[in-house]
Amino acid sequence: MRRISDRISAALAIAVAGLLVFGSVGAQEAVSPVRMDPDKMAGLELTSIPNDGFIDILVEGELEFEIASLFDGEELRAVVVESTPAKTDHRNRPLEYDEFVLVLNGKLVLTEPDGTVHEFTPGDALIVPKGYTGTWEQQGSYRELAVVAQAQE
Repeated sequence: MRRISDRISAALAIAVAGLLVFGSVGAQEAVSPVRMDPDKMAGLELTSIPNDGFIDILVEGELEFEIASLFDGEELRAVVVESTPAKTDHRNRPLEYDEFVLVLNGKLVLTEPDGTVHEFTPGDALIVPKGYTGTWEQQGSYRELAVVAQAQE
């Protein structure tokens, strides 16, 4: 008899432990993939933002921005950015984070300090590493999907 009750107790302990484990897994399963909003990717429903943070490095154009946040997580942030034609110079203010860029519209021209020119058009994807010190020029009706590393505190 003792063996049967021991087995039942062990089975109950395993079942309770399983519920606890699966209960916590179930809570984690609430995390879902985030679909990139097609309207925002197409440039719809973007919000104008001030360009105050770039006035000191602006060398050409007006640099008017519209932006939409697609994801704001602990380690990554994804946004759609649309801007008027403009050029910024990052020699005195290097890029502060790693950035993945997918050009959606217009043209992006990055020129390194040594004069090497990189041109990107719709469908081109690139990574601009933290510390980049060249120029960044948006041409035409420029729009991009940008994924940046969040600052770690």
